[in-house]
Amino acid sequence: MITQMQAKCPDLGEHMIMSKLVAYTSEEAHSSVERAGMIASIKMRKLPTDEKFCLRGETLRQAVEEDKALGLIPFYFCATLGTTSSCAFDNIMELGPICNSENIWMHIDAAYAGSAFICPEFRPLLNGVEFSDSFNFNPHKWLLVNFDCSALWVKSRSELIGAFKMDPLYLRHDHQNSGTGDECHECGRDRIRDDEHNVW
Repeated sequence: MITQMQAKCPDLGEHMIMSKLVAYTSEEAHSSVERAGMIASIKMRKLPTDEKFCLRGETLRQAVEEDKALGLIPFYFCATLGTTSSCAFDNIMELGPICNSENIWMHIDAAYAGSAFICPEFRPLLNGVEFSDSFNFNPHKWLLVNFDCSALWVKSRSELIGAFKMDPLYLRHDHQNSGTGDECHECGRDRIRDDEHNVW
């Protein structure tokens, strides 16, 4: 997002852009979402839900319009499919198109209830997942996988890798473009491989 904004407005510094970024989630979202905003020093707006604890599209649309009018930059939204407190589902069929039209990264947190989607009868609850940029669930919660294991899908792998890409001289080699790149054990990826083994 910072790179995109600087391409549009070269005079904007990184700190100025960071101070304007705003993220959204439901008031029913897991506390880790709010904590992530605190760690990143990002404004995180917790939006109200309806009587079924579901976040609706119009609520998000109003929040985005309010923040844009204040000169803020909406950039991230975390929807929840199966909240921890009540197993409520945000309406991603309404929320997704708003995120896509506003260039807001939509992440779906299905950590708690996501394992249920392995059952065909629950798959309609995933309608709208095609709008998301990333999706996460925890196989260790319902799929008899050892604790802890978290699976993450991203629509555009290159965007995620590019956000953390580093190319120090001491990691360069002749096979850099073979798909392994900086995914070496020495670079702290052992933890990810542990999750892969848990699922296997």
